[in-house]
Amino acid sequence: MKEITNRLFHRGLISIVTMVLVIICSFVIHIDDANAVPTFSRKYQTSCMTCHAGFPKLNAFGNSFKNNGYRLPDDEVFVKEPPVWLGSEAYKRVWPDAVWPGSIPGNVPIALRVISQYNYDQSKSTAAGESKSEFEFPHEIELMSLGTMGEKLAFNLGFALQDESERAAVERVFLMYNDVLAGKFGIPNGLINIRGGYFDPMAMPFSTHNQNLLASRPTIYDFRISSDSQPRVRDSQSGIEMHGTINKRFRYATGVLNGKAVDGASESFGDNNTEKDVYVRLEHKFGGLSFTGAADSGTGDQIASGFSYFDQGPSVTVGTTGYLGFNQIDAATDTDSQFYRITGFLRANRDRYNVDMVYLYQQDDAAAGQFNSTIDEDISTWGFYTEATAYIYPWLALAARYDRLNVENVSVLGASNPADNTSRLALSMPIFARPNLRIIPEASIGLSDKDGDASDSFKLRLDFSY
Repeated sequence: MKEITNRLFHRGLISIVTMVLVIICSFVIHIDDANAVPTFSRKYQTSCMTCHAGFPKLNAFGNSFKNNGYRLPDDEVFVKEPPVWLGSEAYKRVWPDAVWPGSIPGNVPIALRVISQYNYDQSKSTAAGESKSEFEFPHEIELMSLGTMGEKLAFNLGFALQDESERAAVERVFLMYNDVLAGKFGIPNGLINIRGGYFDPMAMPFSTHNQNLLASRPTIYDFRISSDSQPRVRDSQSGIEMHGTINKRFRYATGVLNGKAVDGASESFGDNNTEKDVYVRLEHKFGGLSFTGAADSGTGDQIASGFSYFDQGPSVTVGTTGYLGFNQIDAATDTDSQFYRITGFLRANRDRYNVDMVYLYQQDDAAAGQFNSTIDEDISTWGFYTEATAYIYPWLALAARYDRLNVENVSVLGASNPADNTSRLALSMPIFARPNLRIIPEASIGLSDKDGDASDSFKLRLDFSY
């Protein structure tokens, strides 16, 4: 009987997806062009697709723009909304007898992002007061402000007025200072950049804020072992980070973090132990646009093109990250866990096609704390995901992701690992009705014995910003 029910569910799911896609495609085919939005589109009077393969996923040009402190090469040539200068250029020549001049954006650089969605989750139970089918209108409302404050200083603020857990939360807030000591002691531009505040560290291979086209997140980004305050791979954290490029093709990053997940607006950004987390990232890019944004063609050609899919030519990026963390398990006994994470990642781009692969290994000595009565060894976790995207048209993409997570002693850890041992397949079809509006029908299929078909789900998301 269960097998028949599952078969009917899959057939029904396919029918719903087909019907939705037909309706959406009928609408999209008749749309008109849209104007540039939001913050940087206004500043440069260009389309969102200049920097995004499809928002929020950045293309190679958008990544270099972000890493360069939200500036283009020869930035002043392309700015259409001039900043307000705080002091004159002459103040630099008389410093330190004057305040070094800076600037603020000419208009208030505020953008709003709204996400709404319909969910169908077969695993939900009405006996537990849950609905298999529900509308989340809205799922998230995010206020964003990004910009520059002079020639080397940039800022980034993201605040969720309502997020997926129905609470206000600071998503990120940091200042970034680029090209530190450039031109002195033989230090070139782009070698040393520093940011401090609350941000998603570059220990995460591909950020869920600006590198994800699917509505769901990779499973390996979502798990934690020792306690609820242990940061997940995807969590923003408070700290300081230094990153830069060497010979345009090699990039590094290293940072020091509190190592504590912040859950909601009421949670403290302070650490819960005296130790600090540290990480390092190393990567090299072959082909395509370099990390610095330098290309054979000029920046003006890139802006005029309006759309370059993922990169300006075939490219492969390979890299690795290492993360050493400390997390408090029991405040009363002053017991901490120590863990480390190692990832290897690869990104391949060719015209309309993109493939991302990430492998993660984590070892946690949480057994020394809350689990020492049942587990007498370190807890090892490994997992990976492979995500492929292909554009059929500039406004229509197909995306698929397979991910796997395996946690030792999961039967003992229980609720502390909501992801458990899982294997999942996500199928998505992002549709960009406008450069700033996307519609995402997505199905998520559980493939592991533990999850079975009961974890299958479907969502239809509407995501726009302005």
